[in-house]
Amino acid sequence: MENTDIIVLTSVLVVLFLVFIIATVREFGEMSNKKYDEKYEAGGPPSDFLMLAGKLFTEEHISTKKRIVLVDAIKNALEDLEKKEEENRNDINSKN
Repeated sequence: MENTDIIVLTSVLVVLFLVFIIATVREFGEMSNKKYDEKYEAGGPPSDFLMLAGKLFTEEHISTKKRIVLVDAIKNALEDLEKKEEENRNDINSKN
């Protein structure tokens, strides 16, 4: 049998694809039974990002050095978000 490697690979891929389909169908079935919980209130990405940062800092196992690195990263990301929002406001105002 010259093509046994192709047959084995194909059968493994078929099994994995079937597992993916079954998991997807189960997840959609579970989602249809549950009511959607409104996690995100008005405020947009900056407020979501700050909530994430707050959750990170409630963890006690994070060292001080890592917290400083996280604060710097969060500051930079928030500045980028603010710049993008400012640009969007300017674009909207210039179009009007």
